[in-house]
Amino acid sequence: MNKLLFLGKGLLLLCFFATQLVTAQTVSTDYATQINSTFSNLDKTRIPHKLLVDYAMEFEELSNFNGVLTSNNITNKGTYTGIYNTLLMARVNANVTGLVNPTIFKNNWDNLRQTNKIVLSGLYYKYNEFKPNAPNNTITITNGKLYDKFVGGIWQNPYDEKQVFAVTAPIVKYNSLSMQVQLPTALWYTNQASNVQSIEIDFNDGLGYQTVTFGQIKNVAYTTAGLKEWKYKLTLTNNQILYSHSKIQIDADIPPIVAATFRRTITQPCSQNAFGVDEVDFNGTRQYVGTSNQAILEIDYALNDCVIRKPLIVVEGYDSGLLGVENALGEVAYKDFKNSYLYSGSYSLPSQINTYDIIYINFKKGNDYMQRNAYLVEDVIKWVNSVKQGTQQNVVLGQSMGGVIARYALRDMENQLASTGNQTWNHKTNLYISHDAPHQGANMPLSIQYFARHLIDQFVSTPLGDMNINMSNSGGNVSISDLETLLNQPGTKQLLNNYVASNFGINNSVGDSWRTELRNMGYPQQTRNIALSNGSHCANPQNFNPNDNLFTFNGGGQTKLLTDLLLYFIPYGNLISGISLAVLFNEPGLLIGILPGNSKFELDFWGNALPTAGATNQIYHGNVRFTKTLFKLFGWTPRITVTLTNRDYSAPGGPSYDYYPGGKYQSFISGGGTSISNVFGSFGIQMSARDNFNFIPTPSALDIGNGSVALNNADFFTKYNSATPPVAPKNSPFINFSTSFNTSGTNENHISFNTRNGNWLALELDSNATNNDNFNCSFICADSQIIGTNLLCTSSTFSAPANTSFYNWTITQGASLVTLTGNGTPNATLTALPDVSGAVTLSLTMGDNFAKCGNVTITKTIWVGKPILEDFSNSSFCQGGGQREQNSIQIGSGSPLNNYQWIICEDPTISPCLNSTGVSIIGNSNQSKIYFNVPNTASGIPIFVRASNSCGWSEWLDVSRYAENCNATDPGCIQCFRTTPNKYIIYPNPSNDIVNIDLRDENNLPEKGAVITGELFDIIGASKSKVEINNNKATFSVRGLNKGIYVLKIYINNQVESHQIAVE
Repeated sequence: MNKLLFLGKGLLLLCFFATQLVTAQTVSTDYATQINSTFSNLDKTRIPHKLLVDYAMEFEELSNFNGVLTSNNITNKGTYTGIYNTLLMARVNANVTGLVNPTIFKNNWDNLRQTNKIVLSGLYYKYNEFKPNAPNNTITITNGKLYDKFVGGIWQNPYDEKQVFAVTAPIVKYNSLSMQVQLPTALWYTNQASNVQSIEIDFNDGLGYQTVTFGQIKNVAYTTAGLKEWKYKLTLTNNQILYSHSKIQIDADIPPIVAATFRRTITQPCSQNAFGVDEVDFNGTRQYVGTSNQAILEIDYALNDCVIRKPLIVVEGYDSGLLGVENALGEVAYKDFKNSYLYSGSYSLPSQINTYDIIYINFKKGNDYMQRNAYLVEDVIKWVNSVKQGTQQNVVLGQSMGGVIARYALRDMENQLASTGNQTWNHKTNLYISHDAPHQGANMPLSIQYFARHLIDQFVSTPLGDMNINMSNSGGNVSISDLETLLNQPGTKQLLNNYVASNFGINNSVGDSWRTELRNMGYPQQTRNIALSNGSHCANPQNFNPNDNLFTFNGGGQTKLLTDLLLYFIPYGNLISGISLAVLFNEPGLLIGILPGNSKFELDFWGNALPTAGATNQIYHGNVRFTKTLFKLFGWTPRITVTLTNRDYSAPGGPSYDYYPGGKYQSFISGGGTSISNVFGSFGIQMSARDNFNFIPTPSALDIGNGSVALNNADFFTKYNSATPPVAPKNSPFINFSTSFNTSGTNENHISFNTRNGNWLALELDSNATNNDNFNCSFICADSQIIGTNLLCTSSTFSAPANTSFYNWTITQGASLVTLTGNGTPNATLTALPDVSGAVTLSLTMGDNFAKCGNVTITKTIWVGKPILEDFSNSSFCQGGGQREQNSIQIGSGSPLNNYQWIICEDPTISPCLNSTGVSIIGNSNQSKIYFNVPNTASGIPIFVRASNSCGWSEWLDVSRYAENCNATDPGCIQCFRTTPNKYIIYPNPSNDIVNIDLRDENNLPEKGAVITGELFDIIGASKSKVEINNNKATFSVRGLNKGIYVLKIYINNQVESHQIAVE
């Protein structure tokens, strides 16, 4: 299992945190009404198999599954469900053999699925469709309605007979080299039972086709891992042979499990598998709300002798179960935790962890009530203490949701011990480690929640009106109904601090209730409590701005693609998404289903990140239109077009969680998104998705304020460090903590280890209780600045930021203007040489010389001496009075300027200096930009300007102009220009955080379809950031930029408009 997927442990649920136990349904009946009107005059009793595909809203192209193997008809659970739902839609009579409603169809399969066993389902149906030449030959079309045709009183048969055959497994990934496979009678659907002679399966194991009878169990074993193609062969009684095929990824990391050879109960002796791991089925005894939970304990003994002496108990995070019950260990197992620390980049962390006997708690129901799983953890701790040899205290490490479960369990055990005096409640634990745990809740973008809720809620009625089918209930091996089940789990509702309920309202009552209980419970008092956050040590936000687009899907395709897109936002999306199966299986033909056929869905969906704190911008849009065209190849076009759904939702105001610093969720798009987007583009579909967003905000992972203090926007951007920890009331309850420190200053993947936090944790795990690391590396952050003046007249001292011990001062620009002393110390002194002016760049390489944090180089530009001016506007003037933008001059300097003196005359050094041009200055002249009143008689205009700073006055700068007739019809106007007001306004300006881009005038819109982007530059032309402008709005951040003037260029197709922005 690759590292990227593991890093998302505990995240799977979060794409779908939005539900109530009672689920509403929105049912569209428009299609049923229109299709029944079109077909109302046909005698449907004449349809031989009671299934007419032309009558159906088609979720899959049935003709692709006609029994001939191609790269376009590889079947998975989603495809198979789409075939089945199309057959339901095609019914012209309610009594079609074998077809049951979608809920029974799903439950039939789910009820037979088991651990270590793959239960297949299959179907074989004959159905009908109109003959290609039916119009005017065997059928009549009048006013868009269809009629049977009779010639000489004889009915003309317009129907061809077709057949569809498909078999598949419910999963596409299996974590073992051996398994049992079965095709039960209850999961074989057909209207041709008497015509089936035999079914054979080739498991790609070298044994060829093997006959399989219904209910028979086949033992399948592989000698190598990898992608396996299973082929299914259906032989009919007339000796016709049909084929179907599916693919499954076999993961060899887990050795074969035969009759529970390696897994045992707590009463049985130790039985290590090929990797030396002792797997123990553990049943909890303490109940919550009348029920206890179970787990598989994966125990890795330090001395490989089946003896627990030095326990490290690891509590896993949320386990969604979306990979299927077949995979007993769920999405993440002990091997993934082990890989995460072995490949962290830290040499000391593996050596420390490997001295422990590791007990990894793998919940069998990882989305249950957190209280129930906490009671299970208590039972595990009791059992570990009962079998442990020696007196070594336990260490408990909780990852993601497991962090709050472990906290609850340890504190509850202390309370139980205090109230009962029973020593079995003594947890005998001296260290509790919380790893990026949501003590104040987790974040899932509301736009993604609205997307999930929208798909779950939307149904369409069958033409018969007897069943409702979810519009997008297919996709990979996970259906929307699977996701709905996940939404209803108690652990799901407890974890998210902001979720969308089934009525599309935001309802945080369950999560708030849990967090109140957790807050009242407090922290364990007999342990050293420490925490790791994967949020940026520098408090840098995620790599996008508030209200930026998170996902877009626009074009014609099957509705199951919406489920696939939704699945991209959870780990394992590359294994359970039908689209990504095309990449995984190297079968681009799987995407053929997105091509519109007679049934065409037009999909238009997008979702944005939350806007700036408190704003209520629109964040979600979803629209589906469906068109059914009959006989279009022959010029007959009865057409049915309906809008199945159209919804928009806005942000509720409040924090901008998506963008905040924190342990991030890394979506599959980051690994395969570009190639997938290109494939979609080849079909005319626009698809894009952001590769990450904030999942566990840093204040949640560190429990800033203990959950009892309201946090403001600034609290999410505080640089939290353990060397100078935050103080009450916004303190952290952890005695030591680590945030994500790396040279790029970025947020890290949720529950990931790296060199820095790995070394930090290793010190906490060693035997020396005082050998711990409290560090502050914030000097490496991008906003660290050299402290000192911006203007140097004689001599001045400049200081390094605090918390550093290594200093190397150099002059990288303007070394001929100053001398430098004090190198190697925190303070450097610059002394200006006589009669010089210009810019000096002072560079400081500072740090701890790689003892903990490393070194970083920062610079400061200082102006030395009197100003040197520049003319920033060199156009000609236009004749004619009044204030015009054309008749202005803007000067500037690398130096701060205090006063300005403007003169209109031939020689400013002569006094008095006479102005004979008739040109005059409009308004106050003591400023850097001046407007001039230019009469019609003006031509050459001598203008001079000088300015002062604290060191004195600059030399006079000649900014003379030539005035021309700017009449648009004047052929002699060569250099004059017309200014067009900018289309956009920028605010606030100045700013030290978020800057907004908005339309200046709703009546002055850019050209429709224009590509609009923005890019921010500093005064020397270096690009600082880029921004996408969607719907003529955007935001970007200047947080962390040095103070000064910047230029924002907005590109509108081939035009550019510029805005100056001051950063405070």
